[in-house]
Amino acid sequence: MHAHRQRFNLTDDHQLTLVIPSYFPTGSVEVIVLSDAMPLEDKALSQAQMASDLNAFFELLKTVPRSGRTLEQINAQIQEERDAWDR
Repeated sequence: MHAHRQRFNLTDDHQLTLVIPSYFPTGSVEVIVLSDAMPLEDKALSQAQMASDLNAFFELLKTVPRSGRTLEQINAQIQEERDAWDR
């Protein structure tokens, strides 16, 4: 997989033209647009709404059956996964 990162200024007309360097492989590509700012519609999300959503998530978690594993078993599985990364 190849990646190309470049900063752009998105203007008020919300149009962007990308020119990719010639060394970049041709063919099918995927474009992902990231912004440091929150989307305009998300700015209206209040702290109270975020807290309400989080509380709803915690209530949902209470309905999920437990796995029956101990903390030690869970930590051992996590360690096995981490050890596999180094192989």
